[in-house]
Amino acid sequence: MKQLPRNSYSADEAIGITINDLMFRNKVTRKRLAEVLGITSQAVSRKVLGQVGWSVQDLFTVADFFGLEVADLLPRKVNATKETPDSFSRTEGSGLVAGAGFEPTTSGL
Repeated sequence: MKQLPRNSYSADEAIGITINDLMFRNKVTRKRLAEVLGITSQAVSRKVLGQVGWSVQDLFTVADFFGLEVADLLPRKVNATKETPDSFSRTEGSGLVAGAGFEPTTSGL
């Protein structure tokens, strides 16, 4: 089964997906990330869901906390192909996916 690229997320949602995955992999709670960012855990939840934007300072703080480069947190644009047309030409898609290396694993394929 062919996995379709995620191309309907906003930049903030794609960053949230990446950070949520990092939190899961490193067993970091939203409360702990909130302490690192100096905000409430509710605010972290809203950021991870893409309801509140990530500031540049947030990204530097999170990248430093996880020992990454800021670029590792940023989404990348999906290139247009015949199977996945350029989502910028469609009103519903943003053409952004979560950072590379955070794709879910599949079994038996």
